[in-house]
Amino acid sequence: MNSWNVALQEALQLLVEKCPRLVKSCYWGGTASISVEELHHRESFDLDFHTRQALLDVRPILAEIQSVFGTHFEVVHEPDEFGSGFLGVLTLPSGNKINLEVLSNYQDVGENELVPSSSAKGLSRVSLARYLADKIQCVLERCEAKDLVDIRAVLLVHPEMEVEAKSLVGQQDSLLLAERLLSWSDSEIEEDLRSYKDTKPEDAIEARALLLSWLKPNSNDKGTTT
Repeated sequence: MNSWNVALQEALQLLVEKCPRLVKSCYWGGTASISVEELHHRESFDLDFHTRQALLDVRPILAEIQSVFGTHFEVVHEPDEFGSGFLGVLTLPSGNKINLEVLSNYQDVGENELVPSSSAKGLSRVSLARYLADKIQCVLERCEAKDLVDIRAVLLVHPEMEVEAKSLVGQQDSLLLAERLLSWSDSEIEEDLRSYKDTKPEDAIEARALLLSWLKPNSNDKGTTT
C-alpha cells in the first residue's frame, strides 16, 4: 500500500471513530474515494465529504472536528453565512497532512447512490455510477482536464458503463458541452495535467474525443426541406 493511501486511511479511521456527526450526515465523495476503492488510477491527497441532505448547514460538523482535533485541524476556508462548506488541513498523528473539505449538497442523495466504504467500517461513499455522473457534470462546470482522465478511467475499468455514460452526456446541453470540450487543445490538456504526475494526457485527449463523438448528430438524420 502506497504512502498516500496509508495517510488517507489513517485519516478516515480517525474521522469515523471520533466524528459521529460527520459520518451520519455525510458520505465520502471525490476522486480519492473512487481511486482508493475502485479504480486505483491516480493519487489524491484530499478527503471530500458531501452532505446526504440538501442545503445542510455544515457548521456543526466543523465544530465537531475542531473539538476533536483542536490545533491539529487548521481551517483554510471558513463556512459562508449559510454554512455551505469549509476546507481545512488535518495533521495526523503520523505527521501526514490531509486536506479535508466538507460541502453541502444542492440536492438530497439517495441510499442507492451510495455504497459502504471498504476502507472505514460504518462510512458510506459515493457509488461509481454517481461519481461518473458528477464527473460528466464537472466537464461543463469547470476547466480541469483531470475530470476527463477520471471519466476515461471509469470506462477503461468498466466498459459496460459506456451506455450509462452516453445517456448522461445526452442529458447535458449539447452545445455547451461541445463548446467546453472543444475549448481544450491537446497542449492545454498537457499543461493542465503537468502537476498530476500519475496521469497521462493521452487519457484525457481520448475521453474528450469520445464525448465529442457522442454529441455528433446521427448520420441517418435527414435534413428538412422547404
